[in-house]
Amino acid sequence: MRTLLAFWDGGEGHLARIAYLAGLLSERGHRCTILSSAAKAARVRELAPSSEIRLLENRPSPNAPARPVTPVYSHAFRHTQRRAALGFTVEFVAGNVAAAGRLIRDVRPELIVNDYHDTVRIAADAAGVPVVSLAMAHGLTSGDTLGAWKAHEQRGHRIPERVDAFNEVRARLGLVPYTDERETFEGAINLIPTCPELDPVRPRAADVHVGPVMAASRPVTRSGKWRPLVVSYLAEGNNRPESAFPEACARLAAETPEWDFVVLGGERYRRWFSPGATFPGMVSPSDYLALLDRADAVITHGGTTLVHALERSVPVLCLPWTSSEAAWAVRAEEHDAGLLYPEYRRPLEWRSDPAVGADVEVAGHWSIPVTAAGLRNALHRVLDLRSGAAAIAECLREHRANAEIVRLMEAAAGG
Repeated sequence: MRTLLAFWDGGEGHLARIAYLAGLLSERGHRCTILSSAAKAARVRELAPSSEIRLLENRPSPNAPARPVTPVYSHAFRHTQRRAALGFTVEFVAGNVAAAGRLIRDVRPELIVNDYHDTVRIAADAAGVPVVSLAMAHGLTSGDTLGAWKAHEQRGHRIPERVDAFNEVRARLGLVPYTDERETFEGAINLIPTCPELDPVRPRAADVHVGPVMAASRPVTRSGKWRPLVVSYLAEGNNRPESAFPEACARLAAETPEWDFVVLGGERYRRWFSPGATFPGMVSPSDYLALLDRADAVITHGGTTLVHALERSVPVLCLPWTSSEAAWAVRAEEHDAGLLYPEYRRPLEWRSDPAVGADVEVAGHWSIPVTAAGLRNALHRVLDLRSGAAAIAECLREHRANAEIVRLMEAAAGG
């Protein structure tokens, strides 16, 4: 089976999942081509060396006219803000879909796996190639909308949809229009990398919970003198606004010698952490998972890392960027497996973002106070939640064990 795998290159987790699936497919003798941006090509070669790489940018050129820097990142209720701020105009969508179509005709895939790539679904529909979606369920139309946990805060605010550019291109290709922007991420089958107990969205027939989509956990035996290990992977960057977290975390690490800290992150963390054991920067997926295997608590925004930590029975402290991520944190909290940083229960703040439109307000947690004392108090509570995390771990492992992911993909391709 010839498979084309596409991912949104805004986050390392998207690529890591695609690379893992490419490895599973290759082991079964299937031919894999990964659609990557130029910026991520080196990482693709590192993580999926047996896969062919084709380049296709999945966001407008960074050389486009300068756009406002703040707030730029929220999409608390829709992906509209991200798409508008990045420049997803009709011209860009049409050009990107056409380029994807040319690649599809060249590669001739029998199946396309899509992990949040915005435009590849249109090209696949036009070419008649089935799509398997890989997405956290809050991106799918199978249940409540993005940010449903905060839906009551929408009252009095106009929430725009960003399907006009997509639908104009679909009309040119003779395709039926989207009625919901989340359809851009859906497929004939939606592989959801978690379990129903943790999922804030109700599944439907096309949704299959498959457990974490990366390597499984390995048992760790502690010996000798033990000190709690706190691992932080909070996905700052990707146009997310600056926060008080890095400074607060650095202060907590300095003031709490009885705990060990490992903080993963990009360039903006170098201001607060010197490279070394405490701050290794960005590490490979295998090293990242090895750290989670040894951790006693994990600080995360509430996305993929939340799932991987809980599979390892490691409770989580969540500092989310979007209200959808907060919904995952709330689910973990309901199962005594984690904690939403208390300040994030504040109402969302609404701001006008010129990148979206002067008359449109967007919601976000723009100025949440994060302090060393607040983190310390929250982590003390989280360290006592291992039994709740272990119960969720059993559910995640059960879905991983029972999900024949490659067989599901083969079936979607008609095999």
